[in-house]
Amino acid sequence: MKNAKKLTALLLAAALAAGFSGCAPKQEPSQPDGTFVFTQDNYPRMGGSLAALPLGEAVTASVLGIDRESAGQLIVFEGSTTDNYKALVDGTFDILLAYEPSQEAKEYAEEQGFEWEMTPVGRDALVFITGEDNPIDSLSTEQIKDIYRGKLKSWSEVGGSQSEIIPYQRNKDSGSQTLFDKLIDLGDELMDAPTDKVIGSMIGLLEVVADYENSKDALGYTVYYYLTNMETDKLSRSKILSVDGVAPSNETIASKEYPYTNDFYVVIPKGKAQDDPVYILYDWIRSAQGLELVEREGYVPVK
Repeated sequence: MKNAKKLTALLLAAALAAGFSGCAPKQEPSQPDGTFVFTQDNYPRMGGSLAALPLGEAVTASVLGIDRESAGQLIVFEGSTTDNYKALVDGTFDILLAYEPSQEAKEYAEEQGFEWEMTPVGRDALVFITGEDNPIDSLSTEQIKDIYRGKLKSWSEVGGSQSEIIPYQRNKDSGSQTLFDKLIDLGDELMDAPTDKVIGSMIGLLEVVADYENSKDALGYTVYYYLTNMETDKLSRSKILSVDGVAPSNETIASKEYPYTNDFYVVIPKGKAQDDPVYILYDWIRSAQGLELVEREGYVPVK
């Protein structure tokens, strides 16, 4: 990855020394030996999945030598993961930090004759959550499948109370639903959920589990990093369930001992020249220095 060397270890060291939690003070990007200079004018338009926002801020702050708050103003991590992939295809974004593309996103790219180049840089997990007062701490893979098949309807059937299980789903174009469809793999067996049980945002799913009446009977899913690093307030009022007796953690996600792990990616249009700023940034993010930054931000790096 020769272009990764264009953003030197000195640049990363300066960024790491300043720290990435909160708004780090402005820093001057190092540019020894006449290597490539990123500026706000040539910096690629970056978007991606909401759970990858802290990494996007960290990368942007590091490369441009600016604080986190300013970096956040230059990138767009909102909307569904599918919408972000479509925006890459349409040319609205130059580079993504994103979770698994949905089938809809793949079909859209194919229809437009577009190909992307993608490299896994981190590993996350699909986790199942319920209310903090629910006595259940773990579900088996088969129990999860049967709940979402509509076969198990009471918590008493999995060792809990007589209360009805309220299983929520995400909207089809979300990254969470794409992971669910891939990892749980129910296909046509997935129960048809009432409209009010399909939640259109990541924070909305956490709210119905953590905050609403009868939340202790709710069951939902999200990605581990988002819940444990970006929504700790909601985490304090909900419970992450173990699956097959294995609790998700950075360690069990890295080892894949936890069963529902999946990578997330840095993605660019295929065919970019190696001296294009988009490719240079892509190359650096997937380099050893970039992966060190992934780990610094609390993600599980793919090594």
